Amino acid sequence: MSARDHALLLIDSRELPGWKSILRNRRQPPPADPRDVALAEQIAIGVVKNLLHLQFLVEHCSGRRLGSIDPLVQKILAIGIYQLRFLDRIPAHAAVDEAVEQTKRFGQRRAAGFVNAILRKASARNWPAPPEAATDPAGHAAVALSCPRSLFSRLAGSFGAEEALRQCRHSNTEPPLIVRLNPGRSLDEADLANVTARPHEQPGMFVLESAPVRLLAELAERGIGQVQDPTAATVAAMLELAPGQTVLDRCSGVGTKTMQLADAVGSAGCVVATDPSEPRCEILKRLAKTRGLTQIHVHRTGKLTDLPPDEPAQFDAILVDAPCSNSGVLARRPEARYSQTDVHMQSLARLQDEILDDSAPRLKTGGRLVYSTCSIWPEENTRRVARFLSKHPDYRMVHEQTTLPHSDNHPEHYHDGGYRAVLIRD
Repeated sequence: MSARDHALLLIDSRELPGWKSILRNRRQPPPADPRDVALAEQIAIGVVKNLLHLQFLVEHCSGRRLGSIDPLVQKILAIGIYQLRFLDRIPAHAAVDEAVEQTKRFGQRRAAGFVNAILRKASARNWPAPPEAATDPAGHAAVALSCPRSLFSRLAGSFGAEEALRQCRHSNTEPPLIVRLNPGRSLDEADLANVTARPHEQPGMFVLESAPVRLLAELAERGIGQVQDPTAATVAAMLELAPGQTVLDRCSGVGTKTMQLADAVGSAGCVVATDPSEPRCEILKRLAKTRGLTQIHVHRTGKLTDLPPDEPAQFDAILVDAPCSNSGVLARRPEARYSQTDVHMQSLARLQDEILDDSAPRLKTGGRLVYSTCSIWPEENTRRVARFLSKHPDYRMVHEQTTLPHSDNHPEHYHDGGYRAVLIRD
């Protein structure tokens, strides 16, 4: 399979505005060459991040509304225009020819001439100017930055138009690869051949460049460190754990924070990690086994009533790292920008409330519960905690913090957005 075909399948598998999956029956193994896989992933992520901009260019170059163009042809055109617009190392004639052949391979032979004409026009690179940010910030965000108008309106309503534009620009940046070292460990313990490592401004964290996947796996398996954003890395410490304590990790995912909790309580402690996803639980189980962390007990469940009776009835501390809209990590999860809707927020808020209420009786008196999300919306953060406190008067809040995403020309300053609240049960 070519890099371009793999990119098309990756794009087709995502839920994107106006694009439903068409190629479910054509799923194939990725290319054998890792370079082709990397190029395909770069194209797919680039198309997702720049989707509204690319759709704007498809309409401009074709002179037609998107609705009049077959969705599969739209995707093929978006890939071709992305290559012409953003990738310098692919010659224009090659991008055009590859798109035409791809159109034929995927059963759209009659559209091959149309694709050829559109991309030849696009290869002149006479790109139309987007609306001016000063006079039409929402239009500029939508066309130039692929930030949906509804998302821009939500950002501007919470943080102002200037900050909204900054956040939209941030969402299109390339996030650096950041690793958190475990206590007492050093990058010198790993093979850093051809890898550049620079200290992040947050102590104990490093920005890695050109790090292969095998190195990241080695760091995690040997307990040297893990890939983690600086904002997320601060959450576990807020529980103020001590060796030998018991801690509940709700919504543990693949266990990045679980590993921090296990290090904090040590071999004499206990970390009960729960998640409703079996694949995520299996990943966490394998990592815990590889590292010999027998204090981690993993359970696939969404409700604590399903925990085995031999697990603690109450815990010294609880981490609720709740499912959320990912509004603070849009640079890392680009497709999430298209689902920041009121309906989605309401559904998430109900789930977040259920998880908090389910966790409340499990905390010992005097214990700490940390509620965290990778969201920046009050609906998922401050309002959820306020609602929880009104329903559970035996809890009080001692700390609350919202962090907005930040990026500049210095990767060592980069961090995602998120929210943390520390609650104590009296």
